[in-house]
Amino acid sequence: MSQFDYIIAGAGASGLMLAYELTLDPNWQPSILIIDKDLKERNDRTWCFWEQESNPLEHIVFRKWETAFFQGPGFKENMSLYPYSYKMIRGVDFYEFMKLHLSKFVNVTWLSAEINSIKDHQAITTDGNYKAATFFDSTKSLKDFEIPTKYHQLLQHFKGYIIETTTEEFDPTIFTYMDFDIDQKGDCRFGYILPFSPTKALVEYTLFSTDLLSSDEYTTGLESYIVDNLGIKSYKIAEKEFGVIPMTDYPFNMNPEPGVFRIGTSGGFTKASTGYTFLRTQKIAKQIAKNLRNGKPPLEKLPFQQRRFKKYDSTLLHVLAQSNLSGAEVFTQLFKKNGPQAIFKFLDEETTLGEELRIMNSTPVLTFAKAFIERLHI
Repeated sequence: MSQFDYIIAGAGASGLMLAYELTLDPNWQPSILIIDKDLKERNDRTWCFWEQESNPLEHIVFRKWETAFFQGPGFKENMSLYPYSYKMIRGVDFYEFMKLHLSKFVNVTWLSAEINSIKDHQAITTDGNYKAATFFDSTKSLKDFEIPTKYHQLLQHFKGYIIETTTEEFDPTIFTYMDFDIDQKGDCRFGYILPFSPTKALVEYTLFSTDLLSSDEYTTGLESYIVDNLGIKSYKIAEKEFGVIPMTDYPFNMNPEPGVFRIGTSGGFTKASTGYTFLRTQKIAKQIAKNLRNGKPPLEKLPFQQRRFKKYDSTLLHVLAQSNLSGAEVFTQLFKKNGPQAIFKFLDEETTLGEELRIMNSTPVLTFAKAFIERLHI
């Protein structure tokens, strides 16, 4: 039986970013096994995030924007993001870079196999059994957990087309962050557009709700948005995408058994109130690797663990789930009264208590205060 210092189960964003961070110190090269049944050769997803500085993976950023369009009830504006940029990384570019980088290290092994179980410090796979003192597991999904009803389980789900038009329809310098000028149908629905050129863009029809739609409903909503809202009558579909991102305040246990540490969504890396994961994963993976290099427990001093921000996330989910206010009303007030810079800083969990109080005062105070109090004991 082969033995390694670390086994990473799952070669998604969290697994590969952790493996990447574990190889950056030339004086510390532990043996690493990455296991995934998928060879990661397809452009199966995109990741977007905002940040002020240059990213360690800036060279694979596919597009970035400095201006965002927002439209909600009684508010429509192109907003400068400075000093932030909104960035997009394609899955295929991320996988190709990570595979090339990791292939340079003799201490890193990539195994294409399905994992049947992880127990007793062993990964039991379709290709044999592998042992390690420490496992990092990103293979669990939300359906693998029995989540008590006191926790919220909203979903961010979307269908998107990359479309090509014969006439210039897009300003490639401005992306659409949220366009609520569509029928909300009792929940939270908006258009989202990432323009690549005047004639090519990713257009998404996105929802925050507890239940998925039928396939036809996504298609109808998306195509209606393209034709009726954007006024694009003729276009060619270059690619299609569909995704579901959990938005839950359930406190995932990152260390469910000795030697096993959950990473990614099942480790709580996804921001509960937004569904954004990529930059958070990058920062958490960096700290885990730093801890391991220094002989410390993997979970010591991880970012994004402050209790008050978890309560803010839970409060917003509670307001949306209880339908006290529409998502269109909530997000419009937040961006109209604060601007994207203050909101991004708040969502990055870098604000002071005073800044947080100012943001909260820009929302219907009584509704949010009541929701915050109701979530305090959860």
